[in-house]
Amino acid sequence: MTFKFGLLFSFSMLVAACNPQLEADPNLHIALSPSAQPVSTALAACIPSVENLSAILDVRYANFVDLKEVDFFIQLGEAVEEPVFAAQVASEDIVVILHPDNELDLSKSQLANLFSGRVQDWSELGGQAGVVSLWVGPQSDEGRQVFEGRVLLGSPVSGAANLATNPEDLLAAVAADKAAAGILPAAWVDETVRAIELEVELPVLALAAEEPSGAARQLLACLQGEAGQAALAELYAPLEP
Repeated sequence: MTFKFGLLFSFSMLVAACNPQLEADPNLHIALSPSAQPVSTALAACIPSVENLSAILDVRYANFVDLKEVDFFIQLGEAVEEPVFAAQVASEDIVVILHPDNELDLSKSQLANLFSGRVQDWSELGGQAGVVSLWVGPQSDEGRQVFEGRVLLGSPVSGAANLATNPEDLLAAVAADKAAAGILPAAWVDETVRAIELEVELPVLALAAEEPSGAARQLLACLQGEAGQAALAELYAPLEP
Protein backbone atom coordinates (compact mmCIF):
# COMPACT_ATOMS: atom_id res chain seq x y z
CA MET A 1 0.00 0.00 0.00
CA THR A 2 1.07 3.57 -0.64
CA PHE A 3 0.61 5.90 2.28
CA LYS A 4 0.46 9.67 2.45
CA PHE A 5 3.14 9.72 5.15
CA GLY A 6 5.28 6.89 3.77
CA LEU A 7 8.38 9.02 3.17
CA LEU A 8 8.87 9.44 6.89
CA PHE A 9 9.29 5.70 7.34
CA SER A 10 12.12 5.66 4.82
CA PHE A 11 13.68 8.66 6.54
CA SER A 12 14.19 7.01 9.91
CA MET A 13 15.65 3.82 8.46
CA LEU A 14 17.87 5.74 6.05
CA VAL A 15 19.50 7.62 8.94
CA ALA A 16 20.64 4.33 10.42
CA ALA A 17 21.86 2.96 7.11
CA CYS A 18 24.04 6.02 6.40
CA ASN A 19 25.72 6.10 9.80
CA PRO A 20 27.82 2.99 10.58
CA GLN A 21 28.06 4.07 14.22
CA LEU A 22 24.37 3.30 14.63
CA GLU A 23 24.64 -0.31 13.51
CA ALA A 24 25.68 -1.44 17.00
CA ASP A 25 22.95 0.56 18.69
CA PRO A 26 19.54 -0.99 19.33
CA ASN A 27 16.77 0.18 16.98
CA LEU A 28 13.28 0.91 18.16
CA HIS A 29 10.38 -0.89 16.54
CA ILE A 30 7.32 1.36 16.62
CA ALA A 31 3.96 0.37 15.19
CA LEU A 32 1.11 2.73 14.32
CA SER A 33 -2.46 1.99 13.32
CA PRO A 34 -3.37 3.31 9.85
CA SER A 35 -5.71 5.83 11.48
CA ALA A 36 -2.87 7.16 13.67
CA GLN A 37 -0.26 7.18 10.92
CA PRO A 38 -0.02 11.01 10.77
CA VAL A 39 1.70 10.79 14.18
CA SER A 40 4.74 9.74 12.14
CA THR A 41 5.38 13.44 11.43
CA ALA A 42 5.94 14.03 15.15
CA LEU A 43 8.03 10.88 15.46
CA ALA A 44 10.25 12.15 12.64
CA ALA A 45 10.67 15.41 14.55
CA CYS A 46 11.56 13.62 17.78
CA ILE A 47 13.84 10.84 16.54
CA PRO A 48 16.84 13.18 16.01
CA SER A 49 16.48 14.43 19.60
CA VAL A 50 17.48 11.02 21.00
CA GLU A 51 21.20 10.40 20.61
CA ASN A 52 22.17 7.58 18.24
CA LEU A 53 18.57 6.52 17.75
CA SER A 54 17.19 4.85 14.66
CA ALA A 55 13.65 3.55 14.49
CA ILE A 56 11.62 1.27 12.27
CA LEU A 57 8.03 2.44 11.87
CA ASP A 58 5.41 -0.13 10.96
CA VAL A 59 1.74 0.41 10.05
CA ARG A 60 -0.73 -2.25 11.23
CA TYR A 61 -4.23 -2.48 12.60
CA ALA A 62 -4.38 -3.35 16.30
CA ASN A 63 -5.57 -6.90 15.69
CA PHE A 64 -2.26 -7.60 13.90
CA VAL A 65 -0.06 -6.19 16.66
CA ASP A 66 1.56 -8.11 19.51
CA LEU A 67 2.74 -5.50 22.01
CA LYS A 68 5.52 -7.83 23.10
CA GLU A 69 7.05 -7.59 19.63
CA VAL A 70 7.22 -3.78 19.43
CA ASP A 71 8.58 -1.06 21.70
CA PHE A 72 5.21 0.70 21.56
CA PHE A 73 2.10 0.92 19.42
CA ILE A 74 0.26 4.16 18.66
CA GLN A 75 -3.50 4.06 18.06
CA LEU A 76 -6.66 6.13 18.49
CA GLY A 77 -8.80 5.35 21.53
CA GLU A 78 -8.52 2.83 24.32
CA ALA A 79 -7.25 -0.70 23.70
CA VAL A 80 -9.74 -3.58 23.76
CA GLU A 81 -7.60 -5.27 26.41
CA GLU A 82 -5.97 -2.90 28.89
CA PRO A 83 -2.20 -2.85 28.32
CA VAL A 84 0.46 -2.67 31.01
CA PHE A 85 1.44 0.81 29.82
CA ALA A 86 -0.50 3.58 28.07
CA ALA A 87 0.50 7.21 27.55
CA GLN A 88 -1.56 9.87 25.79
CA VAL A 89 0.27 12.10 23.31
CA ALA A 90 -2.65 14.02 21.73
CA SER A 91 -6.38 13.96 20.97
CA GLU A 92 -8.11 13.27 17.65
CA ASP A 93 -11.57 14.03 16.25
CA ILE A 94 -13.53 11.61 14.08
CA VAL A 95 -15.43 13.32 11.26
CA VAL A 96 -17.64 12.49 8.30
CA ILE A 97 -16.22 13.65 4.98
CA LEU A 98 -18.16 14.60 1.87
CA HIS A 99 -17.23 15.71 -1.64
CA PRO A 100 -16.64 19.50 -1.62
CA ASP A 101 -19.59 20.01 -3.99
CA ASN A 102 -21.94 18.44 -1.44
CA GLU A 103 -22.92 21.42 0.72
CA LEU A 104 -25.51 19.69 2.92
CA ASP A 105 -25.25 20.60 6.59
CA LEU A 106 -26.16 17.29 8.22
CA SER A 107 -27.02 16.63 11.87
CA LYS A 108 -25.70 13.66 13.81
CA SER A 109 -29.11 11.94 13.53
CA GLN A 110 -29.12 12.46 9.75
CA LEU A 111 -25.62 11.01 9.54
CA ALA A 112 -26.78 8.04 11.59
CA ASN A 113 -29.62 7.47 9.11
CA LEU A 114 -27.15 7.83 6.26
CA PHE A 115 -24.57 5.33 7.49
CA SER A 116 -27.14 2.85 8.79
CA GLY A 117 -28.60 2.59 5.30
CA ARG A 118 -31.98 4.07 6.23
CA VAL A 119 -31.22 6.92 3.79
CA GLN A 120 -30.12 5.71 0.39
CA ASP A 121 -30.47 8.76 -1.84
CA TRP A 122 -29.18 12.28 -1.21
CA SER A 123 -32.57 13.73 -2.19
CA GLU A 124 -33.99 12.26 1.04
CA LEU A 125 -31.78 14.73 2.93
CA GLY A 126 -32.54 17.71 0.71
CA GLY A 127 -29.61 17.26 -1.62
CA GLN A 128 -29.27 16.59 -5.32
CA ALA A 129 -30.73 13.24 -6.36
CA GLY A 130 -28.16 10.46 -6.43
CA VAL A 131 -27.57 7.11 -4.75
CA VAL A 132 -25.41 7.49 -1.64
CA SER A 133 -21.97 5.84 -1.80
CA LEU A 134 -20.74 5.11 1.73
CA TRP A 135 -17.08 4.48 2.57
CA VAL A 136 -15.76 2.99 5.83
CA GLY A 137 -12.62 1.33 7.09
CA PRO A 138 -12.41 -2.33 8.16
CA GLN A 139 -14.00 -3.45 11.42
CA SER A 140 -10.65 -2.93 13.20
CA ASP A 141 -10.54 0.75 12.16
CA GLU A 142 -10.82 2.99 15.23
CA GLY A 143 -12.91 5.65 13.47
CA ARG A 144 -15.47 3.12 12.32
CA GLN A 145 -15.60 1.52 15.76
CA VAL A 146 -16.29 4.77 17.60
CA PHE A 147 -18.81 5.91 14.97
CA GLU A 148 -20.76 2.67 15.36
CA GLY A 149 -20.60 2.97 19.15
CA ARG A 150 -21.39 6.66 19.66
CA VAL A 151 -23.32 7.72 16.55
CA LEU A 152 -25.07 4.48 15.56
CA LEU A 153 -25.44 3.55 19.25
CA GLY A 154 -23.98 0.10 18.82
CA SER A 155 -25.47 -0.75 15.44
CA PRO A 156 -23.20 -1.60 12.50
CA VAL A 157 -22.78 0.57 9.42
CA SER A 158 -24.80 -0.40 6.37
CA GLY A 159 -23.76 -3.65 4.74
CA ALA A 160 -23.80 -1.79 1.42
CA ALA A 161 -20.91 0.46 2.48
CA ASN A 162 -17.71 0.27 0.48
CA LEU A 163 -14.62 -0.93 2.35
CA ALA A 164 -11.36 1.06 2.23
CA THR A 165 -8.30 -0.76 3.53
CA ASN A 166 -6.64 2.45 4.73
CA PRO A 167 -7.54 6.12 5.36
CA GLU A 168 -5.68 7.40 2.31
CA ASP A 169 -7.77 5.25 -0.05
CA LEU A 170 -10.97 6.33 1.72
CA LEU A 171 -10.03 10.00 1.38
CA ALA A 172 -9.32 9.58 -2.34
CA ALA A 173 -12.58 7.70 -2.95
CA VAL A 174 -14.73 10.41 -1.37
CA ALA A 175 -12.78 13.21 -3.07
CA ALA A 176 -13.49 11.61 -6.45
CA ASP A 177 -17.25 11.00 -6.01
CA LYS A 178 -19.91 13.68 -5.46
CA ALA A 179 -22.28 11.03 -4.07
CA ALA A 180 -19.80 9.69 -1.50
CA ALA A 181 -19.53 10.01 2.27
CA GLY A 182 -16.95 8.48 4.56
CA ILE A 183 -15.76 8.22 8.18
CA LEU A 184 -12.24 9.52 8.76
CA PRO A 185 -9.90 10.80 11.50
CA ALA A 186 -9.60 14.57 11.18
CA ALA A 187 -5.79 14.49 10.82
CA TRP A 188 -6.28 12.92 7.38
CA VAL A 189 -8.65 15.60 6.08
CA ASP A 190 -7.33 17.97 3.39
CA GLU A 191 -8.75 20.43 0.87
CA THR A 192 -10.03 17.67 -1.43
CA VAL A 193 -13.03 16.97 0.86
CA ARG A 194 -15.40 18.73 3.25
CA ALA A 195 -15.61 17.58 6.86
CA ILE A 196 -18.62 17.51 9.19
CA GLU A 197 -17.75 17.57 12.89
CA LEU A 198 -19.31 14.88 15.09
CA GLU A 199 -18.01 16.07 18.48
CA VAL A 200 -16.45 12.64 18.84
CA GLU A 201 -12.93 12.82 20.26
CA LEU A 202 -10.46 10.04 20.95
CA PRO A 203 -7.13 10.04 22.79
CA VAL A 204 -4.04 9.26 20.73
CA LEU A 205 -2.28 6.64 22.85
CA ALA A 206 1.10 4.96 22.91
CA LEU A 207 0.63 1.42 24.25
CA ALA A 208 3.31 -1.00 25.42
CA ALA A 209 3.60 -4.42 27.03
CA GLU A 210 5.77 -2.89 29.76
CA GLU A 211 6.80 0.58 30.85
CA PRO A 212 9.26 1.89 28.24
CA SER A 213 12.86 2.55 29.22
CA GLY A 214 15.96 3.92 27.55
CA ALA A 215 15.53 5.31 24.05
CA ALA A 216 11.82 4.38 23.92
CA ARG A 217 11.17 6.36 27.10
CA GLN A 218 13.12 9.35 25.74
CA LEU A 219 11.18 9.28 22.49
CA LEU A 220 7.83 9.23 24.30
CA ALA A 221 9.02 12.06 26.52
CA CYS A 222 9.78 14.06 23.38
CA LEU A 223 6.31 13.36 21.97
CA GLN A 224 4.78 14.66 25.21
CA GLY A 225 7.26 17.53 25.42
CA GLU A 226 7.54 20.88 23.67
CA ALA A 227 9.01 19.70 20.36
CA GLY A 228 6.71 16.73 19.96
CA GLN A 229 3.61 18.65 20.96
CA ALA A 230 4.46 21.42 18.49
CA ALA A 231 4.68 18.85 15.70
CA LEU A 232 1.49 17.08 16.80
CA ALA A 233 -0.40 20.39 17.04
CA GLU A 234 -0.21 20.74 13.26
CA LEU A 235 -2.68 17.84 12.89
CA TYR A 236 -4.05 17.04 16.36
CA ALA A 237 -5.27 18.66 19.55
CA PRO A 238 -2.14 18.65 21.75
CA LEU A 239 -2.09 17.79 25.43
CA GLU A 240 -3.35 20.46 27.79
CA PRO A 241 -0.53 22.25 29.67
